[in-house]
Amino acid sequence: MDTQKVRCAECRTEISVPSTYTHGDHVKCPTCGTRHKVVRSGETVRVVLADIGPLKDALHANEMQQSRLEAELRHARASFGIGVNGIGLGVAYAIWQVGFKEGQIGMPLLWEVVGVAILSGVLLELANYFFLAKRKAMSRLSGEIEEIEAERRSLEQKIREASRV
Repeated sequence: MDTQKVRCAECRTEISVPSTYTHGDHVKCPTCGTRHKVVRSGETVRVVLADIGPLKDALHANEMQQSRLEAELRHARASFGIGVNGIGLGVAYAIWQVGFKEGQIGMPLLWEVVGVAILSGVLLELANYFFLAKRKAMSRLSGEIEEIEAERRSLEQKIREASRV
């Protein structure tokens, strides 16, 4: 009896497919137990997954995880982080000016305080973005999203291949 060797779509071990198996017949992987459909096109034989239900469940879980990660990334990009501390630095500057330098409370001091608060807040936020936790979190989330998208494409490919038979 003539047999052909094909690789399992799940665990990549070789499966022997006898020539008596026709297009659409099912064969089971001896190693992982996954059921496959035989796909014959001329002389070539390959196998695709017979049951795509678990793949669809995995794809749905993948999509849920991707949307959660994208929401976290949006939140990380939109957060103010340590830049809010610029307000505290502005208040500390006002106290220093009034308490130690004996400055007069008025509009010129108010504009100085606002300028210090905004400038320090922007500088702190830029430092956080480029060097600190915010940048690290955004890089980690972007990497995880790329991995999830690659896994999604792989699952979709397996579902398409199995649906063709």
